[in-house]
Amino acid sequence: MARYPAEKISEIRDRIDIESVVGRSVQLTKKGSRMVGLCPFHSEKTPSFGVSRAKQLFHCFGCGAGGDVFGFVMRMEGIDFPEAVRRLAREAGVNLPQHEETPAQRERRKVSNTLFDLNEEALGFYRRALNEDREARAYLTRERGLTQATIDRFEIGWAPPGWRNLVDFLASRKIPPDRAIQVGLCGKSARDGRPYDRLRGRVVFPIRLPDGRIAGFGARRADWVEPDAPKYLNSPESPIYDKSRILYGLYECRDDIRRGRRALLVEGYLDVIALAQSGVAVAVAACGTALTKDHARALVRQAPEIVTLYDGDEAGQEATRKASILLLEAGASVRVIALPPGEDPDTFVRGKGGDSLEKLVDAAPSAIDFFLSRARQRHAGGGVAGTTQAVEAIKPMIQAIRDPLIRDVAMQAAAKTLGLSPNVFHRHLSSRGPERSRRPEPPPKAPKSREVSLPVVEKALLKKLVSEPVETLRTLEMKSALDTFSSAAVETAVRAASHAVEGGATFNAAKALAVLAEEGYGQLADGLVGYLSEELPNEDDTAALVDRLLDEHKKRSVRDLKQRIAREGDPEVQLQLLAELKEIQAPKA
Repeated sequence: MARYPAEKISEIRDRIDIESVVGRSVQLTKKGSRMVGLCPFHSEKTPSFGVSRAKQLFHCFGCGAGGDVFGFVMRMEGIDFPEAVRRLAREAGVNLPQHEETPAQRERRKVSNTLFDLNEEALGFYRRALNEDREARAYLTRERGLTQATIDRFEIGWAPPGWRNLVDFLASRKIPPDRAIQVGLCGKSARDGRPYDRLRGRVVFPIRLPDGRIAGFGARRADWVEPDAPKYLNSPESPIYDKSRILYGLYECRDDIRRGRRALLVEGYLDVIALAQSGVAVAVAACGTALTKDHARALVRQAPEIVTLYDGDEAGQEATRKASILLLEAGASVRVIALPPGEDPDTFVRGKGGDSLEKLVDAAPSAIDFFLSRARQRHAGGGVAGTTQAVEAIKPMIQAIRDPLIRDVAMQAAAKTLGLSPNVFHRHLSSRGPERSRRPEPPPKAPKSREVSLPVVEKALLKKLVSEPVETLRTLEMKSALDTFSSAAVETAVRAASHAVEGGATFNAAKALAVLAEEGYGQLADGLVGYLSEELPNEDDTAALVDRLLDEHKKRSVRDLKQRIAREGDPEVQLQLLAELKEIQAPKA
């Protein structure tokens, strides 16, 4: 992953107006010193989303989303930090350092761009072919119940029967067939080496990356053309298509998913499309493969809650179980819907409507409860062996839960359901094998971590610092308080502010949070976004806050000296420490 110099990132932040960037996606109105609007990341009727130009931050007090302009672009576009830096750098006119490409890297980039362009050409061909084929259109509108608006939204196309329709079209555009073969649009005859259309007699669905570029295609068999052909045929892996990372529907439904803070995980392209048409435009599907860790991470970045909606047969339930474990490991809240026998999401919403599906979603049990109930039913009456099998069935799912509190609650509930002592259940789930289960679990080593919270006064002074850096630094220096912070994180922010002010640069909340993240205080920075976005209370007084800081510093120093005196065994050192204590406690002249 590309890394850019901190000074370049700071330059982009200085040049970019966060209000303008956010305003392209959110209708903002002025309220005090901030601009407010409806949050683009969750549904709300009363604005709780604010943007501060002075602080260069956005924050939603409803869903908690917040950060600087880079964070906003990353969330809105579903891209990573380096890509957000590149996009905003172009907009701000900031030249980023170019890493010299090797000839191989340059060639790969040229090939990728060529293949993306080729897929766009192919989509245009497939879209025109659909408009010209009455039978294919009738299949979509009459048999599948899709409206023209839905067909256009998902850019559904048609690969006509025949071996050389696309081949001839590409030839007319002077596009070499080897590229079409490389991206999987065409195949190569083993008999005579000539290219042929790989997708033919099929409804075609473009599969887009988060930035909108077409990475590949999914294609569904037209039963009236080749009833014995495989039902689905997808683009093969290529330099631009990695099916383990791409979710169908995420590009088209991303905004709805973010607003609702929920996504439905289904199995097929037409499931995604039918749900969107019914008003449930929050479904995604893996592209011809099982869900992967990369899929799970990409989905959780868009929504904290995932509801699985796979087929109800045994294969569907096993896919649900595996997907649930991956999603739990990624930090999602996971729930499961079991559709009636013989139904899939497409047939269900076509028969009963989107409102009926929404009711199922709202009533869906958690993945833990669903599979715990299933394990208990499957192993009921099995005595000790049955209970043991039920525990083993649910064990991987509980172990996958990232949040320690939720994991402990799930353990308690599972133990009660299975009639086990919580201690026995906890001990078994904490063990990794028979050798460890025979001896007590050693206490875990405390992880090395940075600060995650701040003392009240120092937190208030940090807020003063990002709002009024010059005045705050002057007061701290005048009262000799620059080295009296107990928090190393606040000291880091103060040093950064001092360096910026001395150099004539700006210093605001966005820069402070960036510095904290760079120095390893990322969790603390995330938790401070909302606090630093709030307006300063009128009664806040910098001098009074610094006086409180000095008072707390004095109390800490007295306490520490008394503890050292109590531990010290050398009488001479004790006398020195007592003299130091007396000096600290003496009233100021």
